[in-house]
Amino acid sequence: MRTVLVPTDFSARSLKLAEYVVRIYPEEIVDLILIYPYRLPLFDFEFYKISSSNIIFGLNNDEFTRTKDELVDKFYVNINTIKIELFIGMNSPAFQNFIDRHRIQTAVVPQKGFLDFSHNTTFSPLRLIKKNITEVHAIYIEKEDTKEPFPKWWMGIISSIKKVFEGFKGKHGQGVFRKGKILV
Repeated sequence: MRTVLVPTDFSARSLKLAEYVVRIYPEEIVDLILIYPYRLPLFDFEFYKISSSNIIFGLNNDEFTRTKDELVDKFYVNINTIKIELFIGMNSPAFQNFIDRHRIQTAVVPQKGFLDFSHNTTFSPLRLIKKNITEVHAIYIEKEDTKEPFPKWWMGIISSIKKVFEGFKGKHGQGVFRKGKILV
């Protein structure tokens, strides 16, 4: 049995890397560890709020879960377990401890820019993976052109504004927000 590390950003497309693991090792049963790097808090009082299960629950989404379940159904013969783990640390010794604790033998990583680690609570683990794991398979995956009208951070701002305006009513008792537009 082989334990393989796969970085994830909780997007469904990040699970394409896990599918490549099964294609690289078709005759082996694998344990997949999906790693999400989490940046250490800046202030001491923030350490008390850290709960890996809460962080993972907050990042997980329906599309990711559905795609992960489909992957397990498709390759149930090859996949023993899939674990999602946070890596909380920044340096090679901390990452080496993580690798030793999980008995990771190999990793599958994408090309730079495939996964989205632009949020301020995360960072790209690719440098640490390549430096600390001897057997690393770098996979080139074509990134789909999503043609999103706004970046994710902008959509978060819009979502917050919608929540503020949901409680307000217009002149004729209509909601201020209707069909994604602000009514004047």
